[in-house]
Amino acid sequence: MRLAGKRALVTGSSQGIGAEVAKLFAKEGAHVVVNHRPSAAHADTVVKNIRRSGGKALAAHFDVADPTSVSAMFAEVERELGGLDILVNTAGLSDSSIWKVDVPGITLDMWRRVFAVDVLGTFLCTQGALKLMKRGSVVNVASTPALAGDSEGLVYASAKGAVISMTRMLAKALAPRVRVNCMAFGSIETTWVSWLGEKQLEAYKAAIPMGRLGRPIDAANLALFLASDESSFITGQVVVLDGGEVMH
Repeated sequence: MRLAGKRALVTGSSQGIGAEVAKLFAKEGAHVVVNHRPSAAHADTVVKNIRRSGGKALAAHFDVADPTSVSAMFAEVERELGGLDILVNTAGLSDSSIWKVDVPGITLDMWRRVFAVDVLGTFLCTQGALKLMKRGSVVNVASTPALAGDSEGLVYASAKGAVISMTRMLAKALAPRVRVNCMAFGSIETTWVSWLGEKQLEAYKAAIPMGRLGRPIDAANLALFLASDESSFITGQVVVLDGGEVMH
């Protein structure tokens, strides 16, 4: 029960890594807000599973890229929970066509769409959370291409690079009241795996010294550590979770 009595908002938590984070936080004693935009049904399932296991959770349908929607979300969090202790910014745009497009084919709309969710959404939610936090922890999400480069995903890596810079700036600005850290994921087994052919998937695995893709629970365990008092002397850090692929 490392988060007993804590109040946590996990953005983009109706599926994938965010859902795993929400479930683990609830298991560890937090009252969790499961944020979603596209899928109320998935969010409701996450909430039901948490409650069935004896945890506390509620669903919140809001768009992190929309300032008005974000303001309404934090007003609801304040009404329901009275404040906030933890924010995990897992919401991100996932689109294989933007990941795979070559450089000449990248459009301004692609930049706007990805940055609106991954960068602006991270900032807006952090800004909103600060109004409800006396002391707390913010955990952001980036990826290893932002640190080491990749042959695909230029727009995504650029957005995650901005999240890394934002993390470090916020950590300086908000210490010691609020800690801000970032998880940089390598190949974690979520929906993007469906974009890969069998040979490409095997090539990804072969490049990882641990011999497998990461699992959502691996990501959730790292988020738990960074959100909990176990990491009370850690802020402004980018923690890589990639099975040794980059060794940054």
